[in-house]
Amino acid sequence: MAAAAQERRRARDAQTTDEAIRRHGLRRTVTRALVADVLAAHPGHHSVEEIEALLAAEHPSSAGMARSTVYRVLEALESAGLVVAVRTAQQEARFEWAPDEPHHHLICDRCGTTLEVELSAAHSLEGELRRKYGFEARVQHLRLSGACADCIASAVVERGES
Repeated sequence: MAAAAQERRRARDAQTTDEAIRRHGLRRTVTRALVADVLAAHPGHHSVEEIEALLAAEHPSSAGMARSTVYRVLEALESAGLVVAVRTAQQEARFEWAPDEPHHHLICDRCGTTLEVELSAAHSLEGELRRKYGFEARVQHLRLSGACADCIASAVVERGES
């Protein structure tokens, strides 16, 4: 019974990712569909290696897919706005399925910690850009870099401040 429910959920997710691929102006290919399905089924930020492992585990027929193909698919999905890539100086790129939701990150320059946040200020920024410059912005992905609370606290301790 649980296996049947899981298979129904997987079929529904596949239909949803196929629709999103087409809605964002891309041609649906098998490789795009497989990568999109894996990302949609596994929320969070994944490295290319993790995506390859998920593909191999869930779609054994994709085992021969070249890493360059995975990168090309991810680039196409990112360009279409279906995938968000987070790139930091300390880590390789990490990818997340985010077809229609605003997606914002705070990234620590020191340790590479990435926090996913909801920023109501993004709407204010859109309004300000419209008022000041007549520019209709869609703030779908905002990446702010700086220092996380832990790194700030450790820097204060290192300097001997309290």
